[in-house]
Amino acid sequence: MFSILVADDHSIVRHGVQHLLKSFLPSVIISEAETFKKALYLLEQQRFDLAILDIHIPGGDNVAMISKLQAKQADLKVLIFSSYEERLYAMTFMQAGADGYLSKDASNQEFERAVKTILANHKYLSKHVKEESLHQVMSSGGTYTPAIQSLSKREREIAQLLLTGKSTSEIAIILNVHISTVSTHKSNLFEKLNIQNMLQLSSLFKVNQRDESE
Repeated sequence: MFSILVADDHSIVRHGVQHLLKSFLPSVIISEAETFKKALYLLEQQRFDLAILDIHIPGGDNVAMISKLQAKQADLKVLIFSSYEERLYAMTFMQAGADGYLSKDASNQEFERAVKTILANHKYLSKHVKEESLHQVMSSGGTYTPAIQSLSKREREIAQLLLTGKSTSEIAIILNVHISTVSTHKSNLFEKLNIQNMLQLSSLFKVNQRDESE
């Protein structure tokens, strides 16, 4: 008999996940948490085999969530279940200690496959992300580098200035470089991160921030 914690701030998602879990794990015991704080509290009260966690849950919202959950239960398995695009975030969370990453756009069959794979002590990623990650490893000489870590110091600096609302011309003045130089770095960092707009840049950097106050 498995015990699973569903941590998501949307009640309709928690209800849907619970229904799906019981369809292929009839005897499963399910607990729900609508905030990260409650998830941590429940982990102190009982043992869970798996936590199904939304990236954007109130009180969490970054990769440090994984280590905080596992600090409560070292053997806890974690499946990230999120609307955030898998190709941008999956490997970041896997490297932070998650056992799997699944898009909320996934089919019921893929959800079942992900849960069963993790409960059987295996990692889970979609076929597409596995292939993309393998391609990057092969092309980089055998190592995988998360997208943000692949940015140069100057690209990260410009990204941070963009996130504060600075325009290309303002950044050029701050860094004492030509506007064309800033534009080139901006284009390069967007290409490396495989993103198209500032909303994606903001969410990607937010997810990768660790809570240094802990």
